[in-house]
Amino acid sequence: MNTSGIVVGVDNSVPSAAALRWAAEEARLRHASLRVVYTWELTCAEEYTAGVQLREVSAVDARARATSWVADALGESPRPTWTLDIIEGPPGPALVARSREAELLVVGTREHVGVRRFVAGSVSHYCVSHASCPVVAVPAEGPPAPASVPAAQADPILVSQGDRSAVPS
Repeated sequence: MNTSGIVVGVDNSVPSAAALRWAAEEARLRHASLRVVYTWELTCAEEYTAGVQLREVSAVDARARATSWVADALGESPRPTWTLDIIEGPPGPALVARSREAELLVVGTREHVGVRRFVAGSVSHYCVSHASCPVVAVPAEGPPAPASVPAAQADPILVSQGDRSAVPS
């Protein structure tokens, strides 16, 4: 199977910044491309009241914010070639779909407990459960590391080897 680089999910959080930096360093070391995936969704109220116009404006705004955030999170460190996918919809399924032919899927992880986990779910858990490629969950403890700190210094956890046999060729 032909694989297509590393996929990393971002959401403007401290854990996703750590995941992005780790994935960028790994892509640089592997001489692989980096696909950054940012998802967004309208709330039910926004969908009902504003509809198509708000969706169009939100999509443009999401791309601008995500592009700026990725550039800031990567800083001036050596960067691999990267592309940004902006997807409207739930993050777990979007990341799994984008990583179907990837070498690796990288996500940030944080502690979700109680009602928050029940309501919001866990994107990293979804990816581990559904991805067909290896999944690395990068924790972010404390404040984000400055971009000058190499991403490889993070302590990632390989949480899934994936099941390539389940992916159609």
